[in-house]
Amino acid sequence: MEKIRLGISSCLLGEKVRYDGGRKLDKFLTDTLGKYVEYVPVCPEAEIAL
Repeated sequence: MEKIRLGISSCLLGEKVRYDGGRKLDKFLTDTLGKYVEYVPVCPEAEIAL
């Protein structure tokens, strides 16, 4: 089965890219939904130079 490509904020995947150097890892997104989708990580904060 081909996975659906889905854009997602990098911090939700556990990357420390937030304006405060933190992350917002979401285990449901990575462990449960991640079985069915291919994530395309983006960083909104980095895109607007925060």
